[in-house]
Amino acid sequence: MTTPASRVTLSRAWNSPATSYYLIATATGILLLVGLAVVLSSTSILSIRQQNGNAWTLFLIQVAALVIGLVGMVFLSRFSLMGLRRIAPWALGGSLALLVIVYFRGVARGGNKNWLPIGDVTIQPSEVSKLGLALFLGLSLALVRHELTTWKKIMVPGGLAAAGVIGMVVIGGDMGTAITIMLVVAAAYWVAGLPVRFFALGAAGAVVGVAVLLQQGITRSARINVWLDPSSCDPTDDCLQTTHGTWALASGGLWGVGPGMSREKWGYLPAADNDFIYAILGEEWGLVGTLLVLLAFVLIAIAVHRIVVRSRDPFAQITAAGIGAWIVGQAFINIAVVLELLPVMGVPLPLVSSGGSSLAVSLAAMGVLLALARSEPGAREAFGARPSVMRRSLAVMSRRSGA
Repeated sequence: MTTPASRVTLSRAWNSPATSYYLIATATGILLLVGLAVVLSSTSILSIRQQNGNAWTLFLIQVAALVIGLVGMVFLSRFSLMGLRRIAPWALGGSLALLVIVYFRGVARGGNKNWLPIGDVTIQPSEVSKLGLALFLGLSLALVRHELTTWKKIMVPGGLAAAGVIGMVVIGGDMGTAITIMLVVAAAYWVAGLPVRFFALGAAGAVVGVAVLLQQGITRSARINVWLDPSSCDPTDDCLQTTHGTWALASGGLWGVGPGMSREKWGYLPAADNDFIYAILGEEWGLVGTLLVLLAFVLIAIAVHRIVVRSRDPFAQITAAGIGAWIVGQAFINIAVVLELLPVMGVPLPLVSSGGSSLAVSLAAMGVLLALARSEPGAREAFGARPSVMRRSLAVMSRRSGA
């Protein structure tokens, strides 16, 4: 039972300008720890089969991406708002250039041409474009947020940039990533103050575009048919993935079968380490593990909402909304697919699934969110007023030695 004093303490902690920062850091830590554990489990069998019996190869690739991503996160978290504004055009321009290179020299995987080989590794430029576009929309829409009543202001330059990125991703056939980028654009324009009538027109256009894309690929049509009528599909063919994903979640129960003890990872569930890693998480860690991951994404959503509401800078508000819609929106799309609430789209679970490009860029995005959280009014003063871990430790040691 909480006392009045404890309630006052909790209220002060919640209203502290530093709370958004700690929510993001805590959620990121939870997702990374859970993700590493499940990626190690889900990739070990595939590594043994592909890498001459070495169970660690794919996991070590994930660790390498983690290190790169953490460096990027720490680096970007120290940026000021002015610094983020300066890199925004370069981030978008660089990602667009990579998407163009993918069009000419990219390789296809799973029916999507969205991978770019660089030496012995491949990267996914569409992941970089999510962050670049979020930053650029924050920069461009902040300048015209009170003038978004004409098509010219809506489209130049933010709308054209968004159309360019989405168009290049669609050309590569990656509908799941295109939908995620649409969420980034919608959130950015919503926070920027775009009138609702324009959202209605945009939503109608998006629906028509998605419908056209669905008719252009046999695989996409099959996925939609499986989702609409799962009782008529073959569990050994069209609905193999969704069926085994559901079995994995069901067999996990409340507490799971135990870390590393998944049965579905033994070749029964396709994409067990990336698109359907949430199913392996449920199998090994049970309902408790899946709810822990959900809680982490909810914490990110709360932190983003706090930044949007509390920040006085429109660039920070719009950029935070775009990144939040990307990370949280993509997470719930991935989870909804595993739960058979949406058709299979091929999007990873941010910060959890295997995949170097996704992990590294998602961590960079969290670094930007941390920088935006540090820009909240009063945040710097709140951080400065708190003694460092080292100072607290020295204070405790000195008191003990004096006693």
